Amino acid sequence: WDSKHGPCCTVEDFRIDLEGLPRSEWNKSAALVFAAEYLRRHRGHQGENLTLEYVLQAWLTHVMALRTRYKDKQRDDLDRKEHKARNRRRQRKHELYSCRLQTAYEYTEIKDRAVAIVESLGQDGMSSDESDHEGHRGEATYHILDKDWCSKQVTSWLRMLDSLHLRLRYNGKWQATAGAWPHFRMTSLRESKGSPVKGLPTDFYCRNWYGAQNTFVKEQLQAKNQSGTLAIPSQYAK
Repeated sequence: WDSKHGPCCTVEDFRIDLEGLPRSEWNKSAALVFAAEYLRRHRGHQGENLTLEYVLQAWLTHVMALRTRYKDKQRDDLDRKEHKARNRRRQRKHELYSCRLQTAYEYTEIKDRAVAIVESLGQDGMSSDESDHEGHRGEATYHILDKDWCSKQVTSWLRMLDSLHLRLRYNGKWQATAGAWPHFRMTSLRESKGSPVKGLPTDFYCRNWYGAQNTFVKEQLQAKNQSGTLAIPSQYAK
């Protein structure tokens, strides 16, 4: 819009800009349109001895209040959207934990070690993920958020349990069993902002990450010096 060509809008097509500043050139032009029409309709009425400048400033103040409410609603809508997205991610972590724990119990040869790993990590230790179209319809791809504090050995155990879960779903055949299909999750370079799980054995933490932490962080972690192997049995190793 170019002010040289006249007002930004007309009485019949009246519009204000709530995205820009309250006293933007557009809103000041719209205020003049409003003020002129207001005075035309109300001039001469009892108690309506108002000037153009008074109506103009009163309208711009009203626009400022409208814009504040509009921005507040936008923030509220965004907060609700983010809250729903967090709840969906939390629910997926819960389902992932339950699925891995159930799978661990199904395989006798690795049950004790696998159950101990999953239960030690708990739901908070499960990897978070993000969808490129969170909350929308359609088949979503979930990008796994990397936990820089978690050792590669522990991650390998969890990935193995995911693969074994798919084997259980197929029952060794080409026809899958009933139930919701697992989300399609793929590795990514995105990092998780979540805090590390406390009280784990030291070998559950990435060696380089743990070594880079200061004394205060290590005291907060309360890592346990427990001996044990995280090597995956050869018959399950890929």
